[in-house]
Amino acid sequence: MKLRTVQFIIFLLVPIINFGSNFFFDSPFDDDARVLIQPAGYAFAIWGPIFLGMIIYSWFQMQAERVESKYLENATKAGILAGLASIAFVPISFSNIQWLGFANILWHLAALIWLFVSLRQQIKLEQNPKTHWYYLPTQMYLGWICAATAISTALMLTEIGVQLNLETQVIITAVVIGALILIGTLMAFNKGKTVPLVFIWALIGIIVENGDFPIIKYSAIAGIIVLSLVTIPRIIKRKRLAF
Repeated sequence: MKLRTVQFIIFLLVPIINFGSNFFFDSPFDDDARVLIQPAGYAFAIWGPIFLGMIIYSWFQMQAERVESKYLENATKAGILAGLASIAFVPISFSNIQWLGFANILWHLAALIWLFVSLRQQIKLEQNPKTHWYYLPTQMYLGWICAATAISTALMLTEIGVQLNLETQVIITAVVIGALILIGTLMAFNKGKTVPLVFIWALIGIIVENGDFPIIKYSAIAGIIVLSLVTIPRIIKRKRLAF
């Protein structure tokens, strides 16, 4: 229970530190290199629902009705690691050192995969039929970090001097979109239907930002169609977005 209280406190601090820094400092992202996999700026507003959702999730995990198990303990440890990664990202982002940002995203990704695996097992033990709604934000978080991994990788490669012509960048971006489609499809069939929905949000943002490139535009449109087809019918059938 103590660990779950720590988790709740950490996720209370996450939005305060992440959003609070904007009141005192200029955005550290304004001078980042432009990469074609990056969506329009408005797409990053998803952080608001993610942070709020993780506060609600961590509050729910503190409730007495939770079924104690090794899976719940592991999920709590994973959640704490993800929250600490989010807090650590703030000073890292102001350093403008992209390889540090990339390492932080991998930290996020590892923690959130661990969280997903643990909650998939934990939910089988829970008695509250509404539990999956409280777990939904964790999948939003995982989905967005998956997309952010592609962005961070591109920024890191640019920083270390990897220079590619525009045509090659467009092709690589289309390949990355293809990878997101594959990951989203796999998640849709493995109790992770929220993840492809997050990818759809990201792909719309990519079209808005880089829709002038036909290959990127039509790859993203194809991704939206495929992910919608493998996700929405399953949601209608099972009426569950997560787990």
